[in-house]
Amino acid sequence: MDKQAGFLPLTPTALLSSGLLLLIACYWFFEVTTAVPDPYLDEEFHIRQALVYWANDWAIWDPKITTPAGLYIAAYAWLWVLKVVRVSSSLVTQLRGLNLLQGTIALYLTSRQLLSDIPWFEASSNGDVSVRSSPPMGLDHATLNICLFPPLFFFYSLFYTDVTSTVLVLLAYMDFHLEKGQNQYFLSIAALFLRQTNIFWTAIYLGGLEVLRNLRKGRSGVEFPCRSTFVDVMTGSWQHACLYDPLAGDAWLEDYFKTGVSLIVASLANMQRLALPLAPYLSLLGGFGGFVLWNGGVVLGDKENHIASIHLTQMLYIWPYIGFFSFPFLLPPILNAILPQKVIPSPLRIGSTWHLVPRLGITLPFLGAMLTIVRYNTIVHPFTLADNRHYSFYVFRLLLRHPAIKYMVTPIYYVCAWAAIVAISGFGNDKKEKRSAPEGEDKDAISPSHSSSLTPLEPGTRVSFVLIWLLASSLSLVTAPLVEPRYFIIPWLMWRLHVPTSTSPAPSILADSSSVSSTSHDKQPRTKEGAVEQKTPRWLDSMTYRGFAKYEYRLVLETLWFLVVNWAVGYVFLHWKFEWVQEKGRVQRFMW
Repeated sequence: MDKQAGFLPLTPTALLSSGLLLLIACYWFFEVTTAVPDPYLDEEFHIRQALVYWANDWAIWDPKITTPAGLYIAAYAWLWVLKVVRVSSSLVTQLRGLNLLQGTIALYLTSRQLLSDIPWFEASSNGDVSVRSSPPMGLDHATLNICLFPPLFFFYSLFYTDVTSTVLVLLAYMDFHLEKGQNQYFLSIAALFLRQTNIFWTAIYLGGLEVLRNLRKGRSGVEFPCRSTFVDVMTGSWQHACLYDPLAGDAWLEDYFKTGVSLIVASLANMQRLALPLAPYLSLLGGFGGFVLWNGGVVLGDKENHIASIHLTQMLYIWPYIGFFSFPFLLPPILNAILPQKVIPSPLRIGSTWHLVPRLGITLPFLGAMLTIVRYNTIVHPFTLADNRHYSFYVFRLLLRHPAIKYMVTPIYYVCAWAAIVAISGFGNDKKEKRSAPEGEDKDAISPSHSSSLTPLEPGTRVSFVLIWLLASSLSLVTAPLVEPRYFIIPWLMWRLHVPTSTSPAPSILADSSSVSSTSHDKQPRTKEGAVEQKTPRWLDSMTYRGFAKYEYRLVLETLWFLVVNWAVGYVFLHWKFEWVQEKGRVQRFMW
């Protein structure tokens, strides 16, 4: 695959989807600006500090602000530009316009580029990126959906750090794929000036992917057989600089442990070759560590209420979070695992996924670990139950209504986690077929003298990415004592960008019946020639069927769902006003 560094060209569908996004976002911006002309909630701190900088009082700092000054420096440059072009609206509106611009233009272009690059990066043996002249089907639709993601879309009309922070992290990720190391490094530093937890995405996440890219370059597109033992993995990883890294859809739990071991061993065996590529990431970590020592903690202000702690339940909350917002991607594997194929609606039918359900010997220990975390590490920050303007307040009121409820929802965490991993893996193959061979029959395990037994790479999301994503998500979340939907935005984005859809280089699993496992094909009606009989509905024949029926229907459901959620949250924010007894005459509103 030849690498052609550059940006994906815009197409008519890109202009159409970006125009639709701009129309929806501008309408939301106008409604918020009209109904809420004054700073609301945390905007009071952010806008006040931005205006202090705008007045060139650079030595004044609000001790209640916990994040660095990146947002206010960006606001200074933004206000200067608006002053040059003589924009006459209020300063509050102008500052909010910064997020509107970034959400509708910067976020759109960056997400579109990433959706185009990531599948090819995963399919390549050496991590090279190829920029196509014609975008994959559904690319612009998927980009629109990402920009409509409700917890992010909401802040296009408020002056918060979330939009700018997210855009900078994604820009650094984009430059990682385009191999623009210098740009990536400075964008990573800029991202740290917006939010401290971005260190886990700019240094750990991207650093981990850098290791993968360099390890793959050393093996020219080969990998271990799927049934290699731990000894085979350690031997091959050390002696051949080879990474055990099966497709996530074909992996058992032990494959995740093998991949983790292989990644560590192969990295240690290649320290000399990895030293230079990892130097920028190590310098980011070193600089951040120096900042923490100098500052006496991670946050800048209000340190007594934002003490870093080990909050493991955050990695339980992320799964229903993904399940709620991305149910169009999680529902198909769940339905196809528990229901007969004949009762599942045709668009949701992907072939049985029962073979992907974890074994009882895995399920019970995981549920036990989750229950233990819930029992001993459920942390409810005082702010959570003291502020009824946030939706998390009502979620925790429900969870704490009875002592048993927080335990009863543990299976929901588990099911959502399983479905999210299955969705990002692309559903894989029938592992029972692959694993049915008797032990000892596998003769192609890697050995130090037989590296030719390695097999070529196949395209798809691999176990190594899932591990690195889980590591970065865990580090960014478990250190936060507060539970807020905004904290899960970047973990969700990184997950969503890697979910295989029709933007992938291979045909969509949901749009092409040939992707169903051989087991399910054997049960389907066949023609006299032996081919699988395709039953096309009469009302979907000819051009209609070839066009619409093969389109990624999950994107359509995702769009409709995001529009519904955005409308509901926006309506509640604008029209369901209330007052606190202790603050008579001051309007309060519900928000994320």
